[in-house]
Amino acid sequence: MVYVIVAILLIVVAVAIYGAVMRRKIYQEIDRYESWKIDVMNRPIAEQIAKVKELKMVGETEKKFESWRRDWDEIVTTDLPAVEEKLFDAEDYADKFRFGKAQEVVIDIQRSLEAVEAKLKRMLDDLNEVIESEEENRKDIVTVKEKYHGLKKDLIAKRPLYKRTAPFVEAELSNIESDLARFEEEREAGNVLKAREILGGVKERLDELAGIMGKIPKFYRDIHDRLPKQLDELENGVAEMAAEGYALSHLKIDERVKDMRKQLTACEDGLEKAAFDEVERVIADLNEQLEWLYNQLEKEVESRKQLREEVPIVRRDLEIVAEKVKEIARETELVKESYRIEPGDLRTQQDIDEAFEKLRKEFDEVSAVLSENKQAFSIIYEKIEDMRHHIERLRDNADEFKEFLTNLRKDELIAKETLQKLKERLFKARRKVQKSNLPGIPASYITLVDDAEEVLNEISIKLDVKPLEMHAIQQLLEDAQRKGAARLRENR
Repeated sequence: MVYVIVAILLIVVAVAIYGAVMRRKIYQEIDRYESWKIDVMNRPIAEQIAKVKELKMVGETEKKFESWRRDWDEIVTTDLPAVEEKLFDAEDYADKFRFGKAQEVVIDIQRSLEAVEAKLKRMLDDLNEVIESEEENRKDIVTVKEKYHGLKKDLIAKRPLYKRTAPFVEAELSNIESDLARFEEEREAGNVLKAREILGGVKERLDELAGIMGKIPKFYRDIHDRLPKQLDELENGVAEMAAEGYALSHLKIDERVKDMRKQLTACEDGLEKAAFDEVERVIADLNEQLEWLYNQLEKEVESRKQLREEVPIVRRDLEIVAEKVKEIARETELVKESYRIEPGDLRTQQDIDEAFEKLRKEFDEVSAVLSENKQAFSIIYEKIEDMRHHIERLRDNADEFKEFLTNLRKDELIAKETLQKLKERLFKARRKVQKSNLPGIPASYITLVDDAEEVLNEISIKLDVKPLEMHAIQQLLEDAQRKGAARLRENR
């Protein structure tokens, strides 16, 4: 019985503690939302709305003012009192331990206050936009009008500089003037945001027009003065260079200059049609073309200077190679009398002759063209440079072939020395057999000596035959040395 009473007491205590905790928690939520509600009520919304009264209370501004005031009145007289009533309900439910119901009311209070905050944010954002727009309009209209009048004065003072574009500039200024009048009308009508939109467009168009007006005089200077003078200077320079012997037909300068003058005429028409971006692009392209042509002319002058230095050097190198080629031809004929040269090696000597003849012919042709001024110096210089590389390669090939002929004679001497050494070794071997005169000497040893003698005799005969077949002789010597060494190892 005691346990039952204790259990009941524990349950009662637990329920009491739970009730106290939950009630405390809900009271805390109620206090937080009460503070939130008071904060909203104490905000200077009415004062902020009152600022709009400083503006012209007509049109759009008047409508917005009335809308904001209604929204704030609704918040103060309807939304916040409803929140206050819900706060009492939540507290009442908590006092009666209806915590679930109290929690539902608390959640509903939060939603209501969040809705009030959202409404206030929209209203204040709209309000601030109107106030800030009016302030910006008041500041910007001063600078915009100053810029507009400045451009208008500039057109009047410098009208001759704008030539055929003056009507376009006047029309743009007239349109801007109309927009400024519309801006004032909207502003007077209280349509602050619409006036702001118009003024923003005017600012952009003024900036764009100012940029165009800054470029137009330069465009005309380029079209009427700078570029025509540069084209005249180019034509005069080309005529002088032609008189000095420069061949420039490959550059087609006359055609290019004619086309560039047409483009200048088209640019003037483009200015009248207000195609300023296209005119700017064409002028930039003409500048690039002129720069390229002057670079090409400079290249011709530099090439002529280099040719004066390079041609004598190439002529001298060609003469040196000519002597090498003649020497190789003579040596080849002499070597052919004593040695057999493989067809592939003879073909190499013929290739050298043909390559030299081709280079000599090309040099003669280049020299003739150079003396007659029939071709651009830059093209001739490229040919001369190419010839220098070919001459160097031909000189290397000639040196290699000459070394090959020299090695043939060296191979003959080496073969004779090797043959003599083998004969001496054979002589010593035969004397050894004769001196020993022993019956136990292997027959294979005697056969070895006899075979070696036959091979050496064959080599001697081949060395006396003209022309020598050095490849066959070297092969026989290598076989003799290899077989002799192998058989000596077998008989030890």
